[in-house]
Amino acid sequence: MGNLDSIYKDLTFPEAKAERPYCFINMVTTIDGKILSGARDEDVLDLGSKNDHVVMKRIESQADGVIVGGTTFRVGPKKWNPIPATRIVVSSKGDLPFESTYLQGGHGYIASSDASNFDVPPPILQIKAGAQSLDFRVLFHKLRTELGITRLLVLGGSELNAQLLALDLVDELFLTIAPKVKLGRDVPTYADGDPLPRESMHRYELVEHHAVGDELFIRYRRNQGGPQNLE
Repeated sequence: MGNLDSIYKDLTFPEAKAERPYCFINMVTTIDGKILSGARDEDVLDLGSKNDHVVMKRIESQADGVIVGGTTFRVGPKKWNPIPATRIVVSSKGDLPFESTYLQGGHGYIASSDASNFDVPPPILQIKAGAQSLDFRVLFHKLRTELGITRLLVLGGSELNAQLLALDLVDELFLTIAPKVKLGRDVPTYADGDPLPRESMHRYELVEHHAVGDELFIRYRRNQGGPQNLE
């Protein structure tokens, strides 16, 4: 068994590509893969332990910016204040708590398509990418070239994770497995969305893993050799 100080103590990342940030997701799930402890409209700060919260900040400290889906943002704590100053929320409707610390406590941005028709209060800014729907490749290019983000941390939820994974825009996955079981056919997991074809499944390589108490902390890196048959 390890100790808290050993988890990702030498956390470094490869250099970002010129066209987009180096992207990594960090999530905590139950043993059965769920990312909620209660209902969809409740926050999940109780899913991971205090150790997980410390590790979360450790990962945050290595990012230049964070991005989160609108639903996850709406149910999060109003005083949520990530370490990176650049904070992005993905939203097509703009029905967001703009007064939250997440947006007001740093450089807040709302990412949406050109077709999205809503205003945001200053000092929050909008980033438009894509005509009718948000184009994450265009968005990532803007984050890299216009905002100077080299390391981007994704904080969920499951639909945003799935969209980025499907586009193969995610370089690393961080996963904390909490010693709990939730169950539920419609409870979101680490990543939902449409399934990939069997022959196109993404493969990741284990970078490191730690067991502290009853929790597991796991880090995976994308295998750039392409899809592999896992049988």
